[in-house]
Amino acid sequence: MHGLVLDEGPTARDPAFSARVSAIHAQQLRERAVRELGAALPLLVAGAIDERLCLMQFAALSCGTVGEVVALTVAHWRYMTEAFAVRAVRRGREVHIVFDLPRGAPLGARVGVEYLVATIARATCEMVGGGWRPSGVVLGHRPPVPLAVWEATCGVPVRLGDATALILGDDDALALPVRTRLSPGAGELVREMLVWYTPRPESSIADRVAAALVRDLANPAPTVEQVAAELGVSARSLHRRLAAAGTSYQRVLDGLRCDEAVRQASDPARPFQAIAAAVGFADARAFRRAFKRWTGSTPQAFRQRGRGRGRDGDPGGSAQPQDADQRLAGPQARDLERGPLIEPGVEIEQLLQALDRRTVDRGQRVTGAEPQRGGDRIGADAE
Repeated sequence: MHGLVLDEGPTARDPAFSARVSAIHAQQLRERAVRELGAALPLLVAGAIDERLCLMQFAALSCGTVGEVVALTVAHWRYMTEAFAVRAVRRGREVHIVFDLPRGAPLGARVGVEYLVATIARATCEMVGGGWRPSGVVLGHRPPVPLAVWEATCGVPVRLGDATALILGDDDALALPVRTRLSPGAGELVREMLVWYTPRPESSIADRVAAALVRDLANPAPTVEQVAAELGVSARSLHRRLAAAGTSYQRVLDGLRCDEAVRQASDPARPFQAIAAAVGFADARAFRRAFKRWTGSTPQAFRQRGRGRGRDGDPGGSAQPQDADQRLAGPQARDLERGPLIEPGVEIEQLLQALDRRTVDRGQRVTGAEPQRGGDRIGADAE
């Protein structure tokens, strides 16, 4: 129907609850819908599904506070979409949920984020109740409908800014209780389902090798053959896959040793002999040569500077600088490397129904493009 085919993508063998459709198809559907039915369609759909909740919203209703809802949303955002990340940040005294939609995103993607922002704003108001409202919504792009229409739909002030975000308010907002409509048993079940159906990124081969090596850096490192056997591949295949990833067994091992050595060397009370032993060197001179090769300076010089430089020129032992925001939580960039998958849920169902009604009115049949791999996901609540 409309060019959408279920069970596409890397999880095609999952239960029907996790059926996939192409992300490109979802974007094309949204573009067609807003062009045929009007630019305000995302807000109309968001305002019409108060009683049609997706799995994420059911899980949120099992939380005790708004802060728990925020943590749950960020932790399981991959269930909703892998097309872009969501993070919770502080800006001054306010807590923002930021939607990291790439600049220059196509119309279908912008329509999708408009729907999600409006839906989450309305759902947050409903969950807390008592007249409380988030502080506002910021849109990172100028919508084709007046901001007054946005404010009427979301129930909060709406303005334009650099990035799309929902502004919850100060820390007091995070402590607000949720008017839970689920029993503890039902809430636990829904949370387990959400964990089960949230896509998990596959670890890279370098990450898997690092996990095998980092368990005990103090002892002699296992051989390539031993690690390959643990990972269920041949030594030759392991070498080949690491090379394809731009690294090698020795580079992964050296990276782990370097990171641990730099961390321990930042402690002025830690003896260098103990640091050498902790990263697998019985000979202090061999450790000194390796440390200089890794960092460009000897362990003594590194410590004397008080703040050495790591392998990539980063200050050793110091926290990486953040943007102006103080990040509270969010997925790592590598978590988003797989193809974009989205859980449009009721949104897609409503758009299809609206287009079907339009088609009937016109007496025409709407057809779509051929299916493409790797894309959006429709939950059972949208079937």
